[in-house]
Amino acid sequence: MFRNPLTIGIDIGHHSVKAVVLRQKKTDLELVAFAEVILTTPVLNEQHSVNAPSLLSAVRKLKKSLPFGARNAVLALPDSAVISKVIQLDTSLSEDEAVFAVEQALSASSPFPVEELSTDFFPLATDSFAEPAPTLPYQVFAARRETVENRVAVLRKAGLKPQVVELQTHALLWLESVTAQSHETDGQWGVVDVGQCRTAFCVNPANSAAYHRELAFGAESFEKPSTQMDLAGSTDTANLEARERFTKLLADNLRRQFQLYNSTHPRATLQGVWLSGGGQQFVVHQVLQRMLGISVKGLHPLAVFERSQKIDAALEQGMLGQYAVAAGLAVRGTAA
Repeated sequence: MFRNPLTIGIDIGHHSVKAVVLRQKKTDLELVAFAEVILTTPVLNEQHSVNAPSLLSAVRKLKKSLPFGARNAVLALPDSAVISKVIQLDTSLSEDEAVFAVEQALSASSPFPVEELSTDFFPLATDSFAEPAPTLPYQVFAARRETVENRVAVLRKAGLKPQVVELQTHALLWLESVTAQSHETDGQWGVVDVGQCRTAFCVNPANSAAYHRELAFGAESFEKPSTQMDLAGSTDTANLEARERFTKLLADNLRRQFQLYNSTHPRATLQGVWLSGGGQQFVVHQVLQRMLGISVKGLHPLAVFERSQKIDAALEQGMLGQYAVAAGLAVRGTAA
């Protein structure tokens, strides 16, 4: 009897490349492996292009920590590398006519020629009780073909089989949907992913496009306290004070974004957020919850899956919040 195939979620970041391997196990998902390679040479630039030789070296090194049979991979593009818009399309259009209409809409707003773009579009969910309309809202995504193909080419050269290219926001929301199934939460929840340099805030409201904002704030803003302390216990106190300062800065950055979201989504106002990302270790949850006035929970991206005792022991390293995007991509791959 053949076992279900393995799926690898690969998160290509500025500071490391991370992978999470999942397998469908009956109705559950099993965590098979996870690994991270810290980058010594940058693989991404501000234009979202990749340094192919450096990335290939990192992926090959990463593969050595993954199961031999793992080949199918899902990767992500930064949201800032993707054009995202919602357009109205006539319901009577054929597939070719719809493609042409999408290209026309992109040509009016894209800084790049349409022939240089990879595009994807799909109808958004609408109220099933509403009267039939002559047009439907479609979510459109587009990215420079070079941005997509360079990443795909590197993974193929490393012996992997890229199956899906997702948005980082969608990866976080795929993980959030799995997490929500195993935790009791009321109302609309979102995800706040605190990275090294950036913080992502995203929500997936019903009958609407996914909402995403990126903030120029991250773990690099955490000011480590001096280790030269004279009094016993003062190191712990100083560390807590540093975390509280970081938390207050995070709250200041998020408050305006939460207000903007709630004002544009009055039927799905935010009730709570899951905290993920490598920077979540610096956040004092109670302080953030008090300052923002909503529920705050830590998201352990690898603890929501079935796993062996060996993997369980490896998870004792901590929250491992930096694996959130990779875990969400692997979830996406199992649904492909």
